[in-house]
Amino acid sequence: MSSIRVLADRRHLWAFVAGCIAVTAGVVLHLPMYWMGKGMGFRLADMAMDAGMLWGMALIFLNVFIPESPKFLLALGRMREAHTVLRSFGCVVREGHEPRTTESPSSRHGVEARVAMPRAHVAQTIALSIVALAWGLINFGLLLWMPAHLVAKGYSMAVSSGLLASSALIAVPTVFVAAWLYSRWSSKGALIASIALCALGLVGLVHLELAEPANASPVLVIALLIVGINGIIAMLLPYAAESYPLQVRGRATGWVAACTKAGGLAAQLLSLLGLVPGLAWAALLAGVPVVLSLALVLRYGAETRGRDLRDLEGLPG
Repeated sequence: MSSIRVLADRRHLWAFVAGCIAVTAGVVLHLPMYWMGKGMGFRLADMAMDAGMLWGMALIFLNVFIPESPKFLLALGRMREAHTVLRSFGCVVREGHEPRTTESPSSRHGVEARVAMPRAHVAQTIALSIVALAWGLINFGLLLWMPAHLVAKGYSMAVSSGLLASSALIAVPTVFVAAWLYSRWSSKGALIASIALCALGLVGLVHLELAEPANASPVLVIALLIVGINGIIAMLLPYAAESYPLQVRGRATGWVAACTKAGGLAAQLLSLLGLVPGLAWAALLAGVPVVLSLALVLRYGAETRGRDLRDLEGLPG
């Protein structure tokens, strides 16, 4: 999508679609399991697995309807296929017109060219990977451990489950705010703001663990975490796609997306091994990559708002 849309539309499309997917999945999976599992706990794990499996299978079969990126086809010298895709979007293709492109290793040698990650983007890749790992730890670990910890802390099961399930609705306006900030204010600034909200939520979680239930409310803490992680996932992949040159864009974006799942796998491994830490320790565990990623994005993240992706092709490797 980052290649087939024009610059004016791409930012809105990426941020809005990614956020909508995250919010829809959260609401769909949270509310029914809250209604059905009031007496058994917050989440029915087998339902979450089945829902994810069905969505994955649907994406595999529907993939045939997603057109290939014209820029990718042009980079491989497959001009006729690229023109066909462009015409399907209503573009007027003028034969013999040479587009403004910079020759890349993939265009010179085809699909067999081995394109390494440009050195200028290594630090940025590390930063975005740590952001993704932190998101996975919070979304697939901390938020799932929280209801049991709150119950052990003295809150009722109904209050704990209902609070976290209802907080999924907070993410709905977050998508619109994140998309607006990303496209109208600053892509880098909006991502940093979401990471900072997560960090504040983790600090509040430590305070929640140390305070008495009567003196501390989990509402604000959970709201900060929900808004923060939904803002991150709404902007992280669009930001990654706008940060790399064409020859490594798909690989780099896919790597960042995989890191979001890797954080979840690490969290689930702790659950399977019975090594789930206390709420304060879990917050500190997730806080390490959150704070590290905040510093790295501040230092190495690039502002992508208003950038023409073709300019990335000319950056030194």
